[in-house]
Amino acid sequence: MLVCKGGDCKKRGSKAVRKALKDELRSESLNRGVRVDSTDCLGLCKHGPNLVVYPGGTWYLGVTENDVPEVVEQHLKDGVPVEHLAAELRPRKRTR
Repeated sequence: MLVCKGGDCKKRGSKAVRKALKDELRSESLNRGVRVDSTDCLGLCKHGPNLVVYPGGTWYLGVTENDVPEVVEQHLKDGVPVEHLAAELRPRKRTR
């Protein structure tokens, strides 16, 4: 998992999200099988904090500490992306 530590994501709490991820993985005994790293800007600054889960490359936008248990349980344990957070699974806005 890559957690953005770029300026906007950092201002919006990416450091706390990264800590929550590490804590949740530890409490679920997944910390040896899942690596959490910080990365510089992922380029979707206005949507941050952002993270990417590999393999698969699922992008999560606007992640908060409160979202972390759901991401760990649903995505990492059950293999199902969290639809309301995943960038490619969000409904597209219609432009007219």
